[in-house]
Amino acid sequence: MASHPTRFPRSEARGEGPPGPRETRWTWLLVVPLLGTLFPFIYNTRDPELIGIPFFYWYQMLWIPLSVICTLTVYRKTRREPGR
Repeated sequence: MASHPTRFPRSEARGEGPPGPRETRWTWLLVVPLLGTLFPFIYNTRDPELIGIPFFYWYQMLWIPLSVICTLTVYRKTRREPGR
């Protein structure tokens, strides 16, 4: 007798699949870094300088750790744990 294919892969059956509908609200946090760097006319200026670095550069560099924090937060809030 042939085994029947399951509708969901084994990882999803154990609760390790993609986030459910209630958890997707956290994914909106990923829009924050996008909007912060999407419009260059907002930060296309030389002043204020930070230790001699023009605003244009340090503003973009500031978004690197902020993006990591946002991504890490979304990952931790939407991952599925075995007992969840």
